[in-house]
Amino acid sequence: MWNPSPKTRTIASKILILLFSFTTIFHILALLQIVPFQYLWGGRLSSVEEMYVMESVSLIVTIFFLWASFLYIQYLNKGLVPLWIRLVFAFIGIIFLANTIGNLVAVTDLETLLATPVTAILSGISFSLVPKYENKTS
Repeated sequence: MWNPSPKTRTIASKILILLFSFTTIFHILALLQIVPFQYLWGGRLSSVEEMYVMESVSLIVTIFFLWASFLYIQYLNKGLVPLWIRLVFAFIGIIFLANTIGNLVAVTDLETLLATPVTAILSGISFSLVPKYENKTS
């Protein structure tokens, strides 16, 4: 089974932190209506009110993912990544895999062309953080 090195895991975590930070900004821009709601959620939102609910949930979830990415690096630096944080990243990977499939059938071309590769990358990177890691330098 593939087991990424600590350096690979650190780089993966930092990429997630960067992408989740940009995603947080995007959700804030959506909530401020700088990004029109017609371009969000595959073009399936029917009102601004619906957008506020969906984007608020998305913002909270993204902040949780960002927090988990920071925690992962902290645990990695201590030499042991516990099972629960690895399960969080398995869950994140599944969420983004499902999101990638949803983006492929989005009504808007923008979401299909722009969001599909981003969510696919997020899924792959998240899954790379799932294998067990223990620092075996003793």
